Amino acid sequence: MNKLEFVNHSCIIISNKNISLAMDPWTEGSVFNNSWNLLVKTPNYLIETLKKSNYVWFSHEHPDHFNPPNLKIFNHNTNFIFQKTKDKRVVKYLSKISSNIKELNFKEEYFLDNSFSIQTIPFQYLDSMCLIKLNDIKILNLNDCDIKSEKQLKIIKNLCGSIDLLLVQFSYAIGKSNKDNVNERKIWSSTILKKLSETINYLKPKNVIPFASFCFFSRDDNFYLNDSINKIGPTIDILKKNNPNVNFLSLYPGDVWDFKSKWNNTASIEKYSSHYNQISPINIVRKKIDFSINQEVSDKFINTTKKNNNLFYFFNLFNKKNYEIYFNITDLDIKCKFDFKSGLIRINSFDLIKPSCSLSSESLYQLFNSGYGYDALIIGGRFEANKSGLKNLNKIFKFQAKNYQNIFYNYRNILSNFFSKISNRYTLFYKREN
Repeated sequence: MNKLEFVNHSCIIISNKNISLAMDPWTEGSVFNNSWNLLVKTPNYLIETLKKSNYVWFSHEHPDHFNPPNLKIFNHNTNFIFQKTKDKRVVKYLSKISSNIKELNFKEEYFLDNSFSIQTIPFQYLDSMCLIKLNDIKILNLNDCDIKSEKQLKIIKNLCGSIDLLLVQFSYAIGKSNKDNVNERKIWSSTILKKLSETINYLKPKNVIPFASFCFFSRDDNFYLNDSINKIGPTIDILKKNNPNVNFLSLYPGDVWDFKSKWNNTASIEKYSSHYNQISPINIVRKKIDFSINQEVSDKFINTTKKNNNLFYFFNLFNKKNYEIYFNITDLDIKCKFDFKSGLIRINSFDLIKPSCSLSSESLYQLFNSGYGYDALIIGGRFEANKSGLKNLNKIFKFQAKNYQNIFYNYRNILSNFFSKISNRYTLFYKREN
């Protein structure tokens, strides 16, 4: 029997009578520097079911998809599947659990058994989607892939052909919006549904499951970001209105579908509505990081940036005014300034028209100390910044974010990327050179 079992958020298990394939198992805990939590607690029996999966595929290494603390349930018998990457960060971590790891090349079809296969399609620099064939059923898991053009849709359509089931994210997963910018967040939500409707209309799947958005901004300093999220009930209403010939399913943790039976969304949507109404900030003790420690990690950040990007000084000539920012460290009541010359220095005050950002000492530490610190801050939303501050954050931490994607601003890398593009070794999805 072919079936799909929904576990939570973006985690599902697809199986036939012999083999089961799980995807993106975030089942518990806070992610993105304790910024997000799951909307619904994952039942223990589902975690036990997940543990027994023959194969586990990961779309990318963001912690709501690849969450190391949640991977402890797996063992040396588990088969892991991931796209082939240059850095092998994910594969190296998974190898501590099991040696059974399959790295898939672009367009490579990997058979789990004679009638069950998976194909990974890299998207941009870290993400990926997958095409699953289960007997005569074709499932496309778009996950977090942000499709921006008809040209990209055409590539997907040519790769996949007719699609029986499409899995898609349906709400915003970003937090770079201040508390009073409600209209900005409303625009995000409506834009996502508009683009999603266009994607569905182009690909024309028979069925769509909106998922990968069953979480919430869960701390007292980012909870306001939930005010405009797309909720599953209204989302399906809008998508159905724009695509009346498509069947939309709302699945709650534990729901099982056989790919052919009619599905009634009422019970699932009612359960989710109750959870949306009950969310509140999670009470996690906020760590206070001494200012001197943040100075140390900021110095390390400067050295690492310059070491890994030997064109830094060239960029600095043109962007020097954008390479400084003023921080208000809220939990320490400390004002400070950062630039690449002086590092992080304490000051008495600063003019509010200056490029500035307010955040906790813990968030500041993560920003400087982690390879994906900037991404985690922007996605998690535990900060507020004025317009120039947001621009300068992006400029300052562009090196960090790109380096994490294996893009370095040095002569060798730029020439390599240039020749790769002109020799068609990159797809429109920015497939990495391996």
